[in-house]
Amino acid sequence: MAISAVALAQEATAQPKTADAPASTSTASEGIDDPGLCVDQEIANRLAVKRKRRQNVDRLFIKQARHEISAFGGYYASDLYSATWVVGGAYTYHMTDDVGVEFTGAYTRSNADIIRTLEDDRGVTIDDTADDVIMAEALLIWSPVYGKLRLGGSIVRFDMHLDAGVGVVDADTSRGISAVGGVGFKLLFPEAFAVRIDIRDHVYRQELLDQGFIVNDVSATLGLSVFLPFGN
Repeated sequence: MAISAVALAQEATAQPKTADAPASTSTASEGIDDPGLCVDQEIANRLAVKRKRRQNVDRLFIKQARHEISAFGGYYASDLYSATWVVGGAYTYHMTDDVGVEFTGAYTRSNADIIRTLEDDRGVTIDDTADDVIMAEALLIWSPVYGKLRLGGSIVRFDMHLDAGVGVVDADTSRGISAVGGVGFKLLFPEAFAVRIDIRDHVYRQELLDQGFIVNDVSATLGLSVFLPFGN
């Protein structure tokens, strides 16, 4: 009987310890899990914000649904004629910030100094070696690049665009369709002005001294644009 009493006393002493162990383990587990969940959620939120920032571009200069009117002048290099000047204007409607349609008109007066050499070779004389050239073009404008740069002490926005379209060349040596392609760069100033640089290649058929040639005439121009309405 004495042995049994001792055994019962030992079991009674051990039972509270056994009952308390799961409770303390559960508490410790909760104390470890809760902070971990909070930290993981905070990291997930930060990553979500970073992804959102990468997907969205902050455009301080909005072109969508605006009209752009431009005037430009520059240099015109012809395959068959001497290089000369070119002036013109353009109207652009921006359907989105990235895509627009543009209608351009330009005027130049080609200088055919090269004809003097051909006159000597062929024994013919051409009275007028200058030719008025009028160009009208319709182009699709795509602007895949938009960014900002430091100009002097201020930050300005810019974009780069690609051009493709067709046109008509009206001159004594050519009255036909032309294919037009080019690249351009615009500095955008708040909130309605831009300085633009355009380089375009004009491919068309030209005739000189009863011979036909496919020419690639290149123009490089500098222009100023105004966007309507004036506000974004």
